[in-house]
Amino acid sequence: MRVSLIVVSTLLASTAFAQNAKPPAPAPQINVKTDAVLVKGGPSLGNSDKVRWDFYKADSTGGRSDENVGGAYDATFEEKIPVGKYVAVAALGNISHEIPVEIKDGSVAEVKADFDAAQLTIVPKRSQDSKEAEPLARVEVTQGSNFTDSIYGSKQIFVPAGELKLAGRIGPAHAEATISVKAGEIVSHDLIIPSGVVVTGAVYKEGGRAVETDNIRFETVSPDQTLDGTRETLTGTYGVGKLMQMPAGNFIMRARLGQVSVETPFTVTAGQRTNLTVNLDAGVLAVSAPDAQRIDILETTKDLQGTQKEISGRYDTKHQETLRPGNYSVKITYDDKTKREPKEVNATVTAAERTELNITD
Repeated sequence: MRVSLIVVSTLLASTAFAQNAKPPAPAPQINVKTDAVLVKGGPSLGNSDKVRWDFYKADSTGGRSDENVGGAYDATFEEKIPVGKYVAVAALGNISHEIPVEIKDGSVAEVKADFDAAQLTIVPKRSQDSKEAEPLARVEVTQGSNFTDSIYGSKQIFVPAGELKLAGRIGPAHAEATISVKAGEIVSHDLIIPSGVVVTGAVYKEGGRAVETDNIRFETVSPDQTLDGTRETLTGTYGVGKLMQMPAGNFIMRARLGQVSVETPFTVTAGQRTNLTVNLDAGVLAVSAPDAQRIDILETTKDLQGTQKEISGRYDTKHQETLRPGNYSVKITYDDKTKREPKEVNATVTAAERTELNITD
């Protein structure tokens, strides 16, 4: 009897242990593993989030369909996807490769992407002596029709091995370069875009009052004329004190305010700021005629037909214009209902002065 009790006790203890023991956690089930390298035989890009994997179902021809069954930002990741045929797309920046993959039941498909690429840092500068990259610069990197990428300022990108064309621009300034990179390299390249900035101002006469209105228009034009006598306009802005991006070189600043237009030559030095003040040599004529229908400003001289050239005019009781210094004729036209004849008065404009006419008769 004692032996039987011992056996029963042992059985009870074994049953209790079996009930309390936790089942082992199931091993994770995966059927695809990925990896990526810059160059064949090179180190893995590891858990870099710069690599993107996507798995698309293959169509009847083995090509990529539009049905995406999974993906992640990681050079190396493990996934379980339905059994079948796929096209894996590995992307590193703007470089992408398509890899046919067949997922079979009970096995793990290992997919590896060799990007045959380099890591390139582009540093755009205004001059060779510039110590910092220009954040306003835009650089486009191309390799034939198969690869294109663009950056602003200094940035690290991945590019395919081989010859690359760089095209940089800062406003109207531009520069091009051709470089070659090898797979697996880490390269930095300075792209010099010879350029500076111009800040414009204007005065009504030399040493006189500054122009403050935003109605003034500044345009930078080429000093060389085309066959039809015009000049290429590079850039322009309204208002004084505005910063204008310019390539290095010699140019002409054209300033227009009212009926006055002047051209001033200037030079832009790479990596430097140019402060330019334009002398308009102009004054302002302000006319007020409470009963007028229209106010016109004309030249005082007449042509052979006896007509005067109209300079400026408007339908209103007030009119103001910026003009060259000199003598002008102001014509007031009244509404037909008043049965009043047009009236002309003379006015003189002086540089950096405001001439006011109040015509009430």
